[in-house]
Amino acid sequence: MPRAAGAGGMTWATDHIQPHGWLLACDARLERIVRWSANAPRCVGRDGMLDGLLLREVVGREATHNIRNALATHGEAHRRPALVFGQEAPDGRRYDVAIHTAGRDILLEWEPAARSDGDGSYMSLLRTMIDRIREITDFDRLFRTVVRLFAGVLRFDRVMLYRFAEDGSGKVAAEYHAPDLESFLGQHFPASDIPDPARRLYSTNLIRVIGDAAATPIPVISPAGMPPPDLSHAHLRAATSIHSGYLRTMGVAGCVSVSLMVDGRLWGMIAGHHYSPHIMNMSQRIVARMFGEFLSLQITNLLRTKRLSMTRQTHTLIETLLKGAAPVADMPAYLMSHLTDMLSFVQCDGAALWVGGQWTLHGAHPPPEAMTGLLDLARQRAGTQIWHTACLSALIADAADYATQAAGVMIVPISSQPGDYLLVFRREVVRTLKWSADPASRPRAEAEDGYFGPRTSFAIWTQQVTRECLPWSGDDVEAAGLVRSALIEVMGAYHQLQLSERATADLRQRMLNEELNHRVKNILSVVQSLVSQPLEPGGTAQDHVDRLRGRIRALALAHDQAVRSEGGGLLRALLDAELAPYRERCFITCDGPPVWLTGRALSVLALVVHELATNAVKYGALGHARGRLDITWQHDAARDEWRIAWRESGVPGITPPARRGFGSVLIERGFPHELGGHAHVNYHPGGLEVIMGLPARHATAAPPPVAEDTTPAVATPVSGKEENVIDADILLVEDQFLIAMEAEWAIEESNLGQVRTVASVYEALTAIRTRLPDVAILDVNLGDESSIEIAHMLRARGVPFIFATGYADRTMIPPDLRDIPVERKPYSATALAERIRQLVS
Repeated sequence: MPRAAGAGGMTWATDHIQPHGWLLACDARLERIVRWSANAPRCVGRDGMLDGLLLREVVGREATHNIRNALATHGEAHRRPALVFGQEAPDGRRYDVAIHTAGRDILLEWEPAARSDGDGSYMSLLRTMIDRIREITDFDRLFRTVVRLFAGVLRFDRVMLYRFAEDGSGKVAAEYHAPDLESFLGQHFPASDIPDPARRLYSTNLIRVIGDAAATPIPVISPAGMPPPDLSHAHLRAATSIHSGYLRTMGVAGCVSVSLMVDGRLWGMIAGHHYSPHIMNMSQRIVARMFGEFLSLQITNLLRTKRLSMTRQTHTLIETLLKGAAPVADMPAYLMSHLTDMLSFVQCDGAALWVGGQWTLHGAHPPPEAMTGLLDLARQRAGTQIWHTACLSALIADAADYATQAAGVMIVPISSQPGDYLLVFRREVVRTLKWSADPASRPRAEAEDGYFGPRTSFAIWTQQVTRECLPWSGDDVEAAGLVRSALIEVMGAYHQLQLSERATADLRQRMLNEELNHRVKNILSVVQSLVSQPLEPGGTAQDHVDRLRGRIRALALAHDQAVRSEGGGLLRALLDAELAPYRERCFITCDGPPVWLTGRALSVLALVVHELATNAVKYGALGHARGRLDITWQHDAARDEWRIAWRESGVPGITPPARRGFGSVLIERGFPHELGGHAHVNYHPGGLEVIMGLPARHATAAPPPVAEDTTPAVATPVSGKEENVIDADILLVEDQFLIAMEAEWAIEESNLGQVRTVASVYEALTAIRTRLPDVAILDVNLGDESSIEIAHMLRARGVPFIFATGYADRTMIPPDLRDIPVERKPYSATALAERIRQLVS
């Protein structure tokens, strides 16, 4: 490294910065100067060394105070420097100062300040640039707009947008240049043009500016024995001699590069070239960097939107495949017959399925005699992971003979153990690529600053690409991974079913027989008690039979509802079913909150309601032209019971019966005996009143019913925008990826808000502590965990939430959370959206 002589015969190691600014490096406490650029003494009005001087003595107390405050309040998020604008220096000029940490040093880069009105105008230009691209969803149009804006606002003769491929090579995807310049649009450059050290540097230092490639760099002076300064992220860092020589050979005097980062990797770059010196002030650099960061977010959003659309399409394919596969006994035959359907997940020309020891071929594929070699390749290269190549002939010599049918292959293992494979083929695509250099060339060891284009020549290197297909993209691999997961699940379940079906058949049958025996005995006992009731005095045998049939029919109704609802039923559903035949005879109202009855309460109330309705037809409101029946129910918190009232009116002259029949006995004695409740019958001049008290252990509040999506006028659309948009923060706790994705889709399509998805109790609790959601959806069972702890935290913080479960009952939910709404899985988009909308509003 060159050395410069210092005062007193000392020697100083040097590095270099661009000459339009000057640099001071201070110790970690920002007190004393430890390095400086050679032009710094002149700017601060001193001669010679600055080593060890106090910063406040060199640049003044006000400047030191401002610099300290800027660094203290800013930190170093994303390696952005702290900034001070318009700071006056000892030479009387005003400078913009960038402050950042580099190892043990704190670097202060001083550059001439922009005009006083520059900041506001540049921020206005930035807003305009961002607004111009905010709504663009097409990549080609987006890139064309970006280069025109960049060139127009920042005044560069040529602006190019590079996009990197999976292998690190790049392509000029968009370009804007002055009319007298040649075009580089569509040119490719090899990955070796940006060595790995430079690629890492571009990934952390998002903007790099060379103001004048021909200017003489200014050395940075350090005391002897100190390691060289780390100027990696310094804006003033001078270009290497190789990079400067390359730019001068191209005729470029000034340049800028802005990195485009997507998902943490270098996705592309904006490069600006100017053919005369072009020194960007700090405000211009901020505009360029912030515009690049917004563009990176825009690209990320478009890629994720595209990936989400692809995921939904793949999910639809998987769902269809799984539904059809569920009842299939011969899974290999089923997959072979649906090979065509499985190919819709990725663009391809043909496929081959190896399952059950035989091939099934479709579309364009290698000849049958070549399939043995491909199976060996699958076992060697893929194993249990997806593997792909765009050039089969590089691995199998004979593949060149059938490249027109299958030049590239993606191998998708479809079983947990190596053995079954789906091979997807693409035909040869002959292409002519224009490279800025031979893609096989190796970079020079000293070219770590990175640059685009050939190293010693600007002649185009043309490559004729044959025996290759279009490259497989990350989206292709992701879609294949989704399909693979589904097929592995199907095949695994199929094999497991074969192994365990015989072992569990006897146990399952025995359990079913015991359950059936228990239920039949209970039903027969109830029927026996009904049949044993004596004839009413004065009644006929036919009347007795009719009454018996009605009572058994009511019991059957309750039993059917309990079976369909897996052990219980809704009170309103019972009343609607029992009273449906009489609604045209008189005015009937049923008013009360949704109540879920246990199976035992459902059976008793079915008989009670039937007896009341039968008597009302004979003697009361249901048999009178002006009759009215009002049924209400509400929870009595003081007695912890549900109070059910049956009131008939509009029936003149009603009197108590002379004798007590089955209905009266059932209400007054059977109701308390069977359910531990109480009942009171009152006869008023205008009608009958029956008040029943049902203990809370036999009934619980149920979530409001969700209307069926049968009326187009009120149905919630599955797609499209809604007038009433809720911007809610929704926490989804779901450990199954596909189910979570379906719920996210339902919420997104209903414009309810943003979804944060977590898969475990720890992640959920962390997410709640980080930011309190507006509403949450909790899967009750999270693998080996339960979401009850999450529910208690949400309730303690007043956040409404929903339980989601694939089970029909609430036995896994603690009593103190039984009032929480439950949504059955799989999700109904309409029901889930309506439920969330109700909770949020």
